[in-house]
Amino acid sequence: MTIYLDYLLYSILGDIMKTYLKVVIGAIIIGGVFAYFFYKDISKEVIALTNKNYEVSLFQVGVFKNQDNALNYQNNFDCSIIYEDGDYYRVLVGIAYHEENKVKLESFLTNKGVDYYIKKVKMNEEFIKSLENYETVMLKTDKEEVINNINKAMLELFLEYYT
Repeated sequence: MTIYLDYLLYSILGDIMKTYLKVVIGAIIIGGVFAYFFYKDISKEVIALTNKNYEVSLFQVGVFKNQDNALNYQNNFDCSIIYEDGDYYRVLVGIAYHEENKVKLESFLTNKGVDYYIKKVKMNEEFIKSLENYETVMLKTDKEEVINNINKAMLELFLEYYT
């Protein structure tokens, strides 16, 4: 009788255990498939966020093939730099990341009678963090000398990171 009872319990519980085992294995497989597709979809976004580049506005006043011409033209401005971009030498008179500073520099340069072209350049997060320190100070001042000094420091910072 005990052998029969053991056999009966095993056959009943064994079938139940087989059913539960099938459900658990099925859930793991389905979960794995969903996780794979979720990861595949989100991994592109994570990679894009970790490699995120930030766009800055460069206030360009001239582009030259000859460095001497760029140096001569640079002398027309209080605050300017030259950076080599491929085969060209670009003369810059300002740089801004935040829209408020871009508007402030546009107004400042327009009031001085400077004609410029805004060129967008992608930079890394480290540069942006350094630039933001200067931009915070620039937003708080209206003095021409202070704006020129901050602008010059920001342009030199750009040269350090760009080259």
